[in-house]
Amino acid sequence: MSYDLYFGSEDDEPRPPDLVAWNNVVTQARALLGDVKIFEDPPNWDLEHEGTGISVNHWEGGWGISVPYWWHGDAASRVVDLMYQVARIVERESGLDGSDPQLGRSLAEADAAEVVHMFDSVAVRYGRS
Repeated sequence: MSYDLYFGSEDDEPRPPDLVAWNNVVTQARALLGDVKIFEDPPNWDLEHEGTGISVNHWEGGWGISVPYWWHGDAASRVVDLMYQVARIVERESGLDGSDPQLGRSLAEADAAEVVHMFDSVAVRYGRS
């Protein structure tokens, strides 16, 4: 189970993979997160950060971010902050708007405190708090 963010345009037309954007996202994510693993199997590319579980996917022209619900408390706050920083990188480089389907809002309208509360609720439900 993971917390997911998606990226799209108003017309929602399929787009081809954008390797320039992908390479820029990878470079900036490395600067932010440190060591990341890259998996390339065109037309699919994945970036994974082991320390946080943050994963960025660029699949067949689409973009997404996911983070497992492993965190709670201060750790959840830190991971959510990093997730949203990576999301802003994806938005900037891809030219697409991010959305948070768990909150039903755009990333611009998302509230990190609500997301941390969701992480904490899941941790309690699964005995990880």
